[in-house]
Amino acid sequence: MRFDWTTLLLQTVNLLVLVWLLRRFLFRPVMAIIAARKRAAEALLADAEAARAAARSEAEGVASRRKSLAAEGDHILADAHASAEAERTELLSQARQEAARTQQAAEATLDQERARIRRALEAEARQLAVTIAARLLARLPPQAATAALLDMLDAWLATLPAATLGNLTGTGETLEVATAAPLDEAAQASCVAMLRRRLGDSLRLRFVGDPALIAGVELRGPHARLSNTWRADLDRIAEELAKDEQSLVPCASG
Repeated sequence: MRFDWTTLLLQTVNLLVLVWLLRRFLFRPVMAIIAARKRAAEALLADAEAARAAARSEAEGVASRRKSLAAEGDHILADAHASAEAERTELLSQARQEAARTQQAAEATLDQERARIRRALEAEARQLAVTIAARLLARLPPQAATAALLDMLDAWLATLPAATLGNLTGTGETLEVATAAPLDEAAQASCVAMLRRRLGDSLRLRFVGDPALIAGVELRGPHARLSNTWRADLDRIAEELAKDEQSLVPCASG
């Protein structure tokens, strides 16, 4: 077998030319395409990683906002509960105060009604006492009633101090003797003698009738007045009853 170096040389040259052509027109573009694809893939991967990081950051932000909103919601609920509790306490306090004012007003109205009823009963009692006294006096003989009246007046004046009796009389003044029923002349003479004995011989007297006195005598001087009558007794008893009622009011309200 004969080896042809020329053919080998030509084939080698052809091979080198082919390799150069392939490298220049095939391998370089392919490698460029592969590099571009690689860079594009890396860019896509980088973009995906950035998007994933952004998504992770957004998710963390959403979670943080959710926690913040939850905390804010709890705070709002706590404030609302505290405000509602304060408002409930205020409403309860106002209701208690209103109830206390209503009770006080009711008690005041009840006290006023009791006072009105008491005054009405006292007035009826006084009127009844007047009626009873008038009927009892009507059953007594006039002479006996007059004698008893003067005896009571004499005994009553004997118990009074001199200063009190001195206030009844004045120089040149007239002492008025008021009785429920007018005294006859004999009774007036007996009364004049008794009063002059008690108050002085120069005493000037005038007798008047006053049915409102019911019974008894009222001496009306220029500077003082002395009453020993059933009317005065009834008024004094009414005043004492009123004072007793007032003294019992704090005990009842307590």
